[in-house]
Amino acid sequence: MILTRDNYYTPEADWEYMSCSQYQGWCECEAKQLAKLEGRWVDEPKEAFLVGNYFHTHFEGPEAHEQFCRENFDEIFKTKTTKAAGTVITGKYAPFEQADKMIAVAEKDPLIRSLLDLPGENEMIMHGQLFGVPWRIRVDKYVPDGRLVIDYKTVANINELKWSNELREKVTFIDAYGYMMRAAVYSEIEKQYAGADTDPHFIIIAISKQDYPDKDVLELNHRQRYDYELEQIRDRIQHIQRVKDGSLRPTRCGYCDYCRATKRLFSIRPYFKLMPEFREQREEDYAADERPLLADAQEAGAVGDMPAVPPADNVAQG
Repeated sequence: MILTRDNYYTPEADWEYMSCSQYQGWCECEAKQLAKLEGRWVDEPKEAFLVGNYFHTHFEGPEAHEQFCRENFDEIFKTKTTKAAGTVITGKYAPFEQADKMIAVAEKDPLIRSLLDLPGENEMIMHGQLFGVPWRIRVDKYVPDGRLVIDYKTVANINELKWSNELREKVTFIDAYGYMMRAAVYSEIEKQYAGADTDPHFIIIAISKQDYPDKDVLELNHRQRYDYELEQIRDRIQHIQRVKDGSLRPTRCGYCDYCRATKRLFSIRPYFKLMPEFREQREEDYAADERPLLADAQEAGAVGDMPAVPPADNVAQG
């Protein structure tokens, strides 16, 4: 499959290639990720996701930004209907007005502006292999001269620390959202693309969503941390691929929206099982073979607009 901007975010690309977002999905809940791949579950669009894409497409270019605004017109623009003029735009909803302020903050900062003005390609697609598995990446901006990878991030608060269940401590947004893993993967794929032995420079341009947007430019290059992240991927990826190809049944995390929407109770539990140290091992996904459960959840408004499940012989097994 030849990756393009038109097919990069398609189910076909997800089946053929691993990506950072897909990998994170597998680590969080195998059952939900497989249901998404099979078309049995569709995440409801989140405002933060739309605002982030609004910000990204602005720097991708006018055509991409205009297309995004057309496709998400009702979520972005306020309108009213008059007899004289018909439907007219009266403004933007508050999150997108705030996104315009964030864009202005980025464009007015001399350091950020100098990075935005560097000659390079926006939304650069690359692919390669990690541990025998095809991966794909899409770089917000790639500057070949100097091998610079630039990633745009919109965050609630750049300096806020968030609790990490995995590390059992508070961490920055970099660790909270897995950006070091992303930097490690992007660096390995870029090295294959460039035919180089050294890591590219990986930079994040971060803009906060606060009333007076904060800003920062952060370099994530850290070879020892990259090695750690890649070791984690190496240890998990073959299991993930076996679930993906149907050799293993997926397990349920038990807490995400998919698991809540498809949950069945099989026994009465003692109250202390709610404590993390007493929780049972993850269950195999019984809902994968009980599609009426998803239909019931959708009817109750828990799932959102989900596509019909294709016939079994048209669904990749797993």
